[in-house]
Amino acid sequence: MQNVTDSLPFGVGYFQLVVNAGDEAKDYVFLDISPAFEKLTGLARAAVLGKRASEIFATAKPGEFHWLSYYDRVVRSGKPQETTQWFESFKRHFKISVIPLDQRSFTVILRDPGNPFAEPEFTDPKDETDPLLEELNILFNKTHDAISIVEYRDRAFHYIRNNAMHQALTGFHDIKGMTPTQLVGEEVGLRLQGYYEQCMRTGRPVSYEQKFSFAPGKRIWQTVVTPVFGQDEIRYLLCSSQDVSELKKVEGENEVLVQRLQAMFSRHSAVMLIVDPVSGAIVDANPAACEFYGYTKEELQSLLIRDINMLPPGEVERDLLLTYGEKQRFYIFPHRLKSGAIRLVDVYSCPISDGKNTLLYSIIFDVTDREAYREELFREKEMLLTTLRSIGDGVVTTDNAGFITSLNIAAQEITGWTEEEAGGRPFTDVFRLHHEETGEQVENPIQKVLDTGRIIGLANHTELISRGGGRIPIADSAAPIKTEDGQIVGVVMVFRDVTHEREHSKQIEFLSYHDPLTGLYNRRYIEETIPCLDLGENLPISVIMGDVNGLKLTNDVFGHKAGDRLLQNTARLLEKNCMKEALIARWGGDEFAIFMPRTNLKTAEDAIHHIKNAHICFDESGLCLSLSLGCACKDSMDRSIEAIMRQAEEYMYHQKLLDGKSYRNSIIHTLLAMLYEKSNETEEHSKRMESHCHCIGRRLNLSSKEMDELSLLALLHDIGKVSVDPNILRKPGALTPEEWKEMKRHPEIGYRIAQATPELSIVAELILAHHERWDGKGYPRGLVAEEIPFPCRILAVADAFDAMTNDRVYRRAMSVEEAILELEGNAGSQFDPLITRIFIEERKFLMAHPQEHKCSNGG
Repeated sequence: MQNVTDSLPFGVGYFQLVVNAGDEAKDYVFLDISPAFEKLTGLARAAVLGKRASEIFATAKPGEFHWLSYYDRVVRSGKPQETTQWFESFKRHFKISVIPLDQRSFTVILRDPGNPFAEPEFTDPKDETDPLLEELNILFNKTHDAISIVEYRDRAFHYIRNNAMHQALTGFHDIKGMTPTQLVGEEVGLRLQGYYEQCMRTGRPVSYEQKFSFAPGKRIWQTVVTPVFGQDEIRYLLCSSQDVSELKKVEGENEVLVQRLQAMFSRHSAVMLIVDPVSGAIVDANPAACEFYGYTKEELQSLLIRDINMLPPGEVERDLLLTYGEKQRFYIFPHRLKSGAIRLVDVYSCPISDGKNTLLYSIIFDVTDREAYREELFREKEMLLTTLRSIGDGVVTTDNAGFITSLNIAAQEITGWTEEEAGGRPFTDVFRLHHEETGEQVENPIQKVLDTGRIIGLANHTELISRGGGRIPIADSAAPIKTEDGQIVGVVMVFRDVTHEREHSKQIEFLSYHDPLTGLYNRRYIEETIPCLDLGENLPISVIMGDVNGLKLTNDVFGHKAGDRLLQNTARLLEKNCMKEALIARWGGDEFAIFMPRTNLKTAEDAIHHIKNAHICFDESGLCLSLSLGCACKDSMDRSIEAIMRQAEEYMYHQKLLDGKSYRNSIIHTLLAMLYEKSNETEEHSKRMESHCHCIGRRLNLSSKEMDELSLLALLHDIGKVSVDPNILRKPGALTPEEWKEMKRHPEIGYRIAQATPELSIVAELILAHHERWDGKGYPRGLVAEEIPFPCRILAVADAFDAMTNDRVYRRAMSVEEAILELEGNAGSQFDPLITRIFIEERKFLMAHPQEHKCSNGG
């Protein structure tokens, strides 16, 4: 048996399992291997006998076929099994047949699946009486190959034996002595005989494939005829056959499938790529891919997938591994075409195996337009949502059963309900609508829209009871939500809180009939009310017309804010001294009108008397409010109310003529007192100024009228300083640019004061120009030389001399000699040279003749 085993055309090995105390297989031991086994595996028999597999083979890698488990299962089953596997240790595939011998031992038959029989070396078989024949028969009959042994004698080939598998597949049980033609017929038998003759002639194995019609049916066999030598000659032919009928059928089906798949790959309009998951190399591309990317197939196969995928390389490699591990199969990628254009693509990818390698098969669709459309829709949706959320009005939507589906932010703020809380509730649970005057419940606008299919607006004076119980006046409209075919699927109601609108409306109404400064009625209101007032039932009707004295002067001197306070104080004074039934109005700028129904003339005159006697100061200056008032009374319907108003106005103007001059004079005296109090100017300074000016005026032979103007100018030239900050007027040091700018305003203010007073208007222009310089560097107009009024040139010299020869807060007084030198030095630049010379001559004469006081006041 050993001789026959060693001569078999396939490797044979004997092994025994090694088990632990729990009867679990932990290893297996090499008992023996045939020369063919050595040749196929490269293992030396002497090196492996008695050794465990774990000592011979390297540790298996994860994912490799687990041989120990396989052998253990086969031995325990007691049935032969067969498999084809890749052996990492030998770097090749083997077809393995495992035959159990007992509870621990098993035989392994090892074949090359592509060329299952290596060149064998048979020796003479033992006699059938050999005691080892029984074990050989077990091996011979339990293999999965159909084996027959042929002997050449008497110039013919005779079968001497076939194994159990051969018998099962062919239906021939006793073939001993039969020739090939006797066994399978003349046509096929002669063909087999030819193969046998070739093997005898060459002494080498012969392989062939043959179709047979056996009793079990038509089969296709692949057979290897191997010569078995003995005594230097071929004694037997060993025919080892495999039934490949099913394999051929599958191969045929696979070929059809491959053709179909190839046609699908090549002809389909979808872009398809096959990619190596490890390197990222593009292994194959269909024509559609070439057309889409703009590359030839050869160019695509020279690229890596990251060359066309715009994602970072690390992300591309990660996605390849995810697909290889079947953890993700769909992606959206930006791919670059050969033209440089970037297209968005959907990629559906999965791993496929060709038997040796696992690759990634990807179907690709250009979705650039779809994604652009989706992005546009998303932007539109976001814009609509943003608009809905940002709109100042509340928006609520319901379904066609009246249940709330959404509330925007404004609606949530107004109602006090969140969208989550209100969603799915009936509209009337959230929106409790009542009439604000009657308190009655308002008809449900949502149901009304659903019933009529029309746009509905809420009635006026509708108020919403918020979740917190607050009452909020609202205005709204509700409209149906319709599909394209006109079906109503819900209602949208837009509403807003009109609380502020109503308040604003009331304010507008108030302002339309009231003076915004004083709060009194305005002229428009009185004119509209007169028809209702001028009725017999209101007789007698007294009318008082009033005018504020000195408003313009107050505005010019103290500013418009002071003038506004003057008007406001006047309004309060009139309200305080008139009956509640009286209609008091600001009739014009500084005019007021009072209409007193059912009031006789004496009562009206008493009111005027109380008003006139009121002493009200309207400013810290001490100036008091002054009003000119006139009244008239309508005691029958024969006269119009307009005639009564004209009569009262005439009396008022007559009174104004009587009060005006004295009031202006009192203002001037008050202003001068304020000037002396706020600044360093004194009444003595004004008198000295008048004396100096008269001294020069007499030398120049000025008229009495011109001398009067000089006196008035000397008295009032600095009257504008009453509006300057006292801290600036009294500052001991130099003024800042801002302070100096404020100080330079006083000539203009003095000009406006004089202009507002008829008695002083003759010196208004002189007050404006009293700080001009001979060289044009003065202010406010920069007049030059003789453009400056003559009295102003006189005043400039006199004012400068007096200022230098008297103490100031920022310096001590100069001597007369020093002052004269200063005047001489600035003659022709700051001062008129002629006037300067005349004044200096007069001062020198006075110094030489002190007993003569030519320039004394009145001297």
